[in-house]
Amino acid sequence: MDFALDDEQTLIAQTVRRFVDKDVRAWAADADRAGAAPPRLSAVGGDLGFFLDAVPEASGGLLDGPYSHLRRALRGLELGRGCAGMAAVLETNVEPALAVGRWGSAAAREALFASLAGGGLATTARDARGTLDVTRDGDGLRITGKIGPVPALATASHVLLAARTGDEPVLALVATAGARREAVATSGWRAAAWGSLVLEATAVPASMVLARGAAAADAITEVLTWYKVSLAARATGVATAGMEHARKYADERIQFGKPIGTFESLIRLRDDADTGAAAVRLMALHAAWLADRVVDGPTRAAAHDAASRARVLAGDVVDRATVDAVQILGGYGFVNDYPVEKLMRDARAFAQLLGDERFDRILAVRAQQGA
Repeated sequence: MDFALDDEQTLIAQTVRRFVDKDVRAWAADADRAGAAPPRLSAVGGDLGFFLDAVPEASGGLLDGPYSHLRRALRGLELGRGCAGMAAVLETNVEPALAVGRWGSAAAREALFASLAGGGLATTARDARGTLDVTRDGDGLRITGKIGPVPALATASHVLLAARTGDEPVLALVATAGARREAVATSGWRAAAWGSLVLEATAVPASMVLARGAAAADAITEVLTWYKVSLAARATGVATAGMEHARKYADERIQFGKPIGTFESLIRLRDDADTGAAAVRLMALHAAWLADRVVDGPTRAAAHDAASRARVLAGDVVDRATVDAVQILGGYGFVNDYPVEKLMRDARAFAQLLGDERFDRILAVRAQQGA
């Protein structure tokens, strides 16, 4: 078993790290205060291969061959070190583009890929609590209710929606044009253009329904696997950044004649956070490796289970690490002159998207037991 990165993977990680250290961290505080990503993010991110990396070359994108979730996880680890909100924007097109490219009709591919190639964004949502009213309308759907809030929905042209019509799973591409959109102000990921979409018996034509029934259940499992791997990787980056900033402060802050970073209690906090980040990094990369090797039901289930567990651990680790980073800075940790206050707010969103992971597994066990 070889854990070493190959030359391409190393180059990707190094390139994204330079982008994060040079640009993203410099933009992060202003983007958080403004509640919007800087205009330059689209141009610089596009030059680095974001936004269109999951769109086929034939449709104006950059994808030539199979998509690598392992490479995506490696860049997610670095993006999380910079700004979770901007990272969400940079990664938002992946799931819709991959899903439509794999399961979508020619009409769905044309609609989505043309929008993305023109600089648009798409996002992903899951009706985890069954609050949407989704009914059949011939071969299409009618949807009533509110989608979101989710990142990028304030500006996205399309939403990849995982929902249910009664007891039947369904995966669909929903256009946002004509629906009422609501921008949402959040405490974390403020640069991520969060929004909700209010639908009133909105028609989704059959050409935009990617899958139904058992096929949809399999497709949704894969989409969620992709998303959860990315979330776990980015959360690990946020946890790592929290300790990077805390370590720098602790080395410079003098108390009782010596740096507070030499105090045993603070060394323990940092060490625990570093251990957690190292563990979840391995779990995220392993889940990504499995996602790249899905060929049937058992491999699909294994990849999703690994992604789910990586996401749970990542949420726990990033919560603890960012709180501890604030504690190391003391009163300064709550002041937005220092980045750890933002990181602590950003940590919360990783556990809010896609529904409650632990509860989903409880339901799955009960279903297997016939309860």
